[in-house]
Parts: sequence; C-alpha cells; structure tokens
Amino acid sequence: MDEQTIILVLSAVMFIGAFGFGYMPLSLELSSRRLNQFMAVGAGVLVASAFLVIIPEGLELTMGGQGLDGDSGDGIDASILGGAILAGFTLMLLLEIFGLPHAVHHEEDRDLLGLSATLGLVIHSAADGLALGASVTSSTETGLIVFAAIMLHKGPTAFGLASFLRHIQTEKSKAQLHLLLFALTSPVVAIATFYALKESALANDTNIGLALLFSAGTFLYVATVDILPEVHSHEHKSESPIWYVILGMFLVFLTTLLGSGH
Repeated sequence: MDEQTIILVLSAVMFIGAFGFGYMPLSLELSSRRLNQFMAVGAGVLVASAFLVIIPEGLELTMGGQGLDGDSGDGIDASILGGAILAGFTLMLLLEIFGLPHAVHHEEDRDLLGLSATLGLVIHSAADGLALGASVTSSTETGLIVFAAIMLHKGPTAFGLASFLRHIQTEKSKAQLHLLLFALTSPVVAIATFYALKESALANDTNIGLALLFSAGTFLYVATVDILPEVHSHEHKSESPIWYVILGMFLVFLTTLLGSGH
C-alpha cells in the first residue's frame, strides 16, 4: 500500500471514528469513569509518542545523520530543533489564551456557546491533522503510531463535545453539524499537509523533520495541559488515573520496541 492510499485510509477511519464516537452522547449514555480511563490512556500515548516516536524521527530527518552542530555543513542548529517543539507548544498555548475553548464557561447564548466550544476543538484538530500528515510523509510506521495516539484522545474529545452540546440543549441537527465540522478537520488538514510536504518544494527531509518536531510540541501540550488536568479533576477515589497514563506510555514503548526488532 503506497503512502497516498495510507493517508486517505487513515483520514477516512479518523473521520468515521470521531463522528461515530461523538454521535454516541446524542443517542446513548457512557459513564464518566470509563471516558476518564480512555482519556488517561490517550494522554500517556500522546506523551510517549512525542518522546519515543515523533521527536526521534524528526531529529533523524533534520540532522541527516550528522551531529547537532552539523560539522559537515548539512546539520541544523540544536536550538532550531528545540524551537520547533517549543513553537508547537506555544501555538496551542496562545490559542488557549485567546479563549476559544474556554468561552463555554460563560453564561451566553447557547448557540454562541456551542460554536465557541466547537471552534476551539477544531483548532486542536487541525494540529492533529498536521501531525498525521507529516508523520505519514516521514514513514508508514511513524504514521500508524501517531494515528493511534490521535484516535485515543479524539474519540473522548468528540464524545465530550457532543455531551456539552446536548447539555446546553443545542438542537440535534445543529449538534450534528458541529460534530461533522470537528470530525472533518483533522482528515482534511492531514491530507493537505501530506500533499504540501510530498508534492511541493517543501518536500525535503529538513522541512518534514521540523514539521514532526512542531507536531510533537502540540502533542505535549494537549497531553499535559488539556487532558491530564481534566483526568485528575474527575479522579475516582478507588483508582488513580496515573496507572492508565502509564499504560498508554507502555503501549507505545512496546510498539516501538517490537518495531525496532524488524
């Protein structure tokens, strides 16, 4: 299966999964405890994917087999590599500061509340799409791991969005449109990123590597600033979410370990 087919298939599965998971609250109930467990595993997968898969892959591509200072002249300054990761993290932080995801806490018109929540999550989804598109361009194995990491938190996020829309009594037809917009964003951005990196002058190892490092920064932000605090805020006394986070990390570690053996 070639890379174009892979990115199209993964994007289609991502759309179906996000929309399907998000549609559940509009038709049935799922316990907050079970949702919390999924989110905790997803946070672990995101962190481990950033450190064990995306960052090493990005470094390998940008360094081109040379040292960080590039003695041969082909390397790239280490501060630029770190800056790419920081840029991804900072972008997500700035988007939070502008308040789109947090507008839902104000007592405003429910249509505006729903739109604010959806737009905030759409921006997060765009970052996920960037990560998937860049990772598939790099290698199929990296793309599959990144895809799994995204799906483990995208499902609960879609569920949470639909639950909120239902809570503020958004009309079902409008809630479905909001959910459709959210579900489409990552696949569309992933495909656009893939072709931008693959079919244009941007298609070189350094740019692909920097895009991967940037996406690692967004992964780290989503896991540490968005998901983990939310998981802890709904922590059950009988169990700690940390074990589910560690489980997510171990799954990625095991996957990379098995992959390196081939």
